[in-house]
Amino acid sequence: DANEVLRTNDYLCGEVFTEADLRLLPTILRFDGAYAPLFRAGGAHLRIRDYPYLLAWLQRCWDIEGVQESIDLQDASTSYYKQLFPLNPGGLIPTPLTAADIGLQ
Repeated sequence: DANEVLRTNDYLCGEVFTEADLRLLPTILRFDGAYAPLFRAGGAHLRIRDYPYLLAWLQRCWDIEGVQESIDLQDASTSYYKQLFPLNPGGLIPTPLTAADIGLQ
């Protein structure tokens, strides 16, 4: 699993940021706000901060120049609640998570 890989590596494929990291980044940023509540990903109560190496990786990625400015965290999560009617028939959209809510500084 990614958390175990990141226990010994700064990035998924070693010590440099690669396309693998780029592709995982949006998924991990959506985890707490969309995947965990809608799909019960990781179990009912697990969050990114429960995966210490994955959270450290996410912080390293978040600190790369230009990353924070290129990602709309609010839209990344709320779009799932708007688009997946069968999973959210009431159309309720929770308060979007912030970087601090995920555990980022």
